[in-house]
Amino acid sequence: MKRTLGALVSALTLVVAGPLASASAAVPSVTPAEVTTGFSGVAYGSYAFNSDRTLTSGPTANSSVGCTSLTGRSSSNNLAGLDIPAVGTVGAATTSVKTLLSTTGKRIEGRSTVASANLLGGLITAGAITSESFAEKSTSGEFSGTNRTTITSLKVLGLPVDVNPPANTVIDLNVPLLGSLGKVTLNGQEKRLVNGTYVVSTTALRVQILKDGLAGLKVGTDVRLGVSTVKLTPPRAGYLTGSGFTTKASLLSGLVGSGATALAPLKCDGGTASNTSAGVNLQGLVTVGASSTKTVGALVPAAEGTVTNSLAGVNVLNGLIQADAIKAETKVSRAVAGGPVTRTDASSFVNLRIAGLPAINASVAPNTVLQVPGLGQVTLHKVTKSTTSIAVTMIEIVLGQAIGTLPTGSKIQIGFSTAGVRS
Repeated sequence: MKRTLGALVSALTLVVAGPLASASAAVPSVTPAEVTTGFSGVAYGSYAFNSDRTLTSGPTANSSVGCTSLTGRSSSNNLAGLDIPAVGTVGAATTSVKTLLSTTGKRIEGRSTVASANLLGGLITAGAITSESFAEKSTSGEFSGTNRTTITSLKVLGLPVDVNPPANTVIDLNVPLLGSLGKVTLNGQEKRLVNGTYVVSTTALRVQILKDGLAGLKVGTDVRLGVSTVKLTPPRAGYLTGSGFTTKASLLSGLVGSGATALAPLKCDGGTASNTSAGVNLQGLVTVGASSTKTVGALVPAAEGTVTNSLAGVNVLNGLIQADAIKAETKVSRAVAGGPVTRTDASSFVNLRIAGLPAINASVAPNTVLQVPGLGQVTLHKVTKSTTSIAVTMIEIVLGQAIGTLPTGSKIQIGFSTAGVRS
């Protein structure tokens, strides 16, 4: 609906949607715990961008739960306030997503709260901004959802707006002397059931710039505050999990010293993904040639996933460790839900060599651990398995001394692949 600002000054009623199907459906013979569904949800505090992506901020304080059929899963996040160039200031954000067993079925909840906002030079100001999105599947197979938005102390163009705006309320951003430059949407709501997936999404406050006039803001600028989206998906025999990358350095504290290169995920519901790197020079310690990561997965007719990281040559510490090529490849498959997972390792070295250790070559046994003078502990073809997953790191180095900006105890991984199947 589109309303004038004056019409919003009066008391407003929050719209809460009920079940999609008739409440008179027969009582099923299943219990809430026996309801079958998959869950996926995300919540974030703010996201701002324009059409050519010269401005991008967020999504901030991102929380997510995805690709699972299990209740009791949760994710939460928070972030201090931030300044977004030309857009304004956004207060601290707190978000959460969780799956749970209710008295009538299974449920997923997403929440996002932003402490405050001052946008477009004070044209839009607000106190706490909160969105909530809930979705539930009952024992009789019915879907129901709730969208909820509250915004305290909201003012648009200097005029107050009540705390609970109706669903999809649109205010014309008609700026004195400049005219209509865009629109503000409050309590943006969406519910839809498509191909067995039920989606509930809420955006508490959205600003869209549709015409030039405000300094530094291009047409197409889009600002979203307080966003929560949850989904109930068809039940699956299982979900895939995994990823691959070429190099990564972690400090002893666990903090990332150098992020994963050529990183690609194994998509949980099947499909393909890939990433490449022209080359890596990790603080003068490790150089790697061109590399790529490819992932392929499917859930039908059976859960199956493969992650392959390939790199064309590695040199550690000026020739101390070298290899002409490395492949880290893991594969998992499960024929039936709840059945055993087959885990395969097809990784390999080409012409591996370590200075002073002539017995080390491409046929080195998995999980070979060496102490290399001047470097530290080196594990070659490290393999880790659980009943449902497998992970391979072709070269893992734990520094025995500081090298460059990497302190003692830093861990360097080269050629990584992991794949798994989860409920």
